[in-house]
Amino acid sequence: MTPPATAAEKVTSSTATAAGRSGTPKARAPEAKQARAEALLQAAEAALVDASYHDITMLQIAKRAGLAKGTVYLYYPSKEALFLAVLMHKLDACFDAIDEGLKGDRQSADHIATVLTGALLGPHALLSLLSLLFSQLEPGAGMDALVDFKRKLTARISDIGSTIERSGGLKEGEGATLITRACALAIGLQQFASPPPDVIAELAIRAPELKKQPMNVEAELTSTLSDIIKARMSA
Repeated sequence: MTPPATAAEKVTSSTATAAGRSGTPKARAPEAKQARAEALLQAAEAALVDASYHDITMLQIAKRAGLAKGTVYLYYPSKEALFLAVLMHKLDACFDAIDEGLKGDRQSADHIATVLTGALLGPHALLSLLSLLFSQLEPGAGMDALVDFKRKLTARISDIGSTIERSGGLKEGEGATLITRACALAIGLQQFASPPPDVIAELAIRAPELKKQPMNVEAELTSTLSDIIKARMSA
C-alpha cells in the first residue's frame, strides 16, 4: 500500500494544483489585454480608411476587432481616447521616418525639408486627426489618456527636435519648434487644398470661372519648410 501523504505533501500538492489551474491564465492575461488593445487600435485605423472620424462609431470599431462594444470601453473610455491613441501611433510612425531620413552627417535645408514633408504626409489621416487634437480629441479623451498622450508626445518631440538640430546645425530648441510649425503648416495647407467636394461641384456649375488649379501640398510644404530652415541656419 502507498503510505498516506503527510500534511506538508498535501499542502505542496494543493499549491501545485492551484498553480496549474490559475497560473497560466494569469500569465497570459497581460498578453491578452495588450492584444485586444492593439486589435482595437488597428480596427480604428482601418476604419479611417473607409470613413472620416466623425462618421465612425465605437460599435463599428468593436465589430472590426471582433469584440463586444462594451469591451472597447474597458480599454478606451471614449472614442476620443481611442483616437488619441491612434494619433500617437501615427505620430510615432512620422517621427520614426524623420529619424531614418536624417541619419548621417550634416544635411542640407532642402533635404531636411523633404524628409519632414514626406514624414508628415505619409501616415494616412495623420493631419486630419491632428486638426482635431485641440478641439475634440483632447477635451473628450479624459485626463488619464490626455496626460499619457502629452508625456509621450513631449518626449518624442524633444528627441526628434534634437535630431533635426544635429542635422541642420540649429540651436537648441529650434528643432522642436520647427517640427511643431511643420505640423501646423501641413494641416493648414491640406485643408486649404481640400475644400468639401460638394462645394467644388456646386462652384463648377454656378461659377466655373472660379475654378483654380489644385494645390500641390507636398511641393508647397517642402518649399516653405526649406525657406524656414535656411533662415535658421544663417541666423
